[in-house]
Amino acid sequence: MPWRCPACHLQIRHSPIDERPRKGQRYRCHVCRLELVIDTVTNKLTVPPLDTANDDAPARRRRTDH
Repeated sequence: MPWRCPACHLQIRHSPIDERPRKGQRYRCHVCRLELVIDTVTNKLTVPPLDTANDDAPARRRRTDH
């Protein structure tokens, strides 16, 4: 069964040896540029949760010319 991007439905390239995506492995859609991982509950490729470690970083201010 081909693995497909949940956004654009493009077939994801992978090793022909693997029958299904490996848990913990990140895959990338070549059209959307989305990073995808296997959801072990639904057995489908999904977008992983965003990394919240950078949420505490101060926001950069935009440079303005005077």
